[in-house]
Amino acid sequence: MFGVVIGLACFALGGGVYAKDGNDAEGVPPSGRIVGGQDADIRDHPHMLLLHKDGEAICGAVVIGSNYAITAAHCVYPLPDLQAFTLHGGSTTQLGMNTTFYASSVHIHPKYDDPSLDNDVAIIGINGTFTGHPKISAIPLQNTDPIISSSRPTDCYTTGWGVKNRKMRTIPNRLQIGYLQLVPSRTCRIQWYPNAITPSMICAQGDSTDACSGDSGGPLVCDGRLYGTVSWGTRECNGSRAAVFAKIPATTIRSFISAITGI
Repeated sequence: MFGVVIGLACFALGGGVYAKDGNDAEGVPPSGRIVGGQDADIRDHPHMLLLHKDGEAICGAVVIGSNYAITAAHCVYPLPDLQAFTLHGGSTTQLGMNTTFYASSVHIHPKYDDPSLDNDVAIIGINGTFTGHPKISAIPLQNTDPIISSSRPTDCYTTGWGVKNRKMRTIPNRLQIGYLQLVPSRTCRIQWYPNAITPSMICAQGDSTDACSGDSGGPLVCDGRLYGTVSWGTRECNGSRAAVFAKIPATTIRSFISAITGI
């Protein structure tokens, strides 16, 4: 059996930012944030969910199957009172969300490491099903390790309801989208530091877009498939360094997803 299994939904880092490693105060889990993004429509992103704790939005999540969603492990670690958590979807705006799902189980990756954010994924199983709900559907997963080249960039995007303006720390009501390109791990390690980027991570960067507080667990989508989930990035959320995502096709992560969900 993979992971730690618990009875409902999960815990998150809220809207704040936290140091990833004592060697670099800027390495922070963004817990949800699209800075410099544009307004988006949930009809174009029906896989996008919002995770609440005690009625407050704390992280993003992604529908990957009829009964399963994926989010960042740091959003559910350490495990709190599980009754406090719900998943919401089917609406472009936070205020318009009236479809609620209650988790039946949460599986944290067994090799998740909180200090380094290695294998930063968790699977939420729900009571009932996502199937049949308007503007809610699963996104296919990327199954093979992508070839990332600076000369032939891969265009991607990320979505979320996190911090919209890094100076004002404004939280958007409307879903935001930011456009990024995959960054080779070698380049990402140079931007950060050599041991920061593990095989379970994938990096992406945009000219004026970044993931920021409130976006953790949200998707990195390339070619219509889920390549990653938001994990960590810079405290400034200004795109000066690549944002870091848990890499879905990484062997440790993809096998974990398959073992839990059968997907």
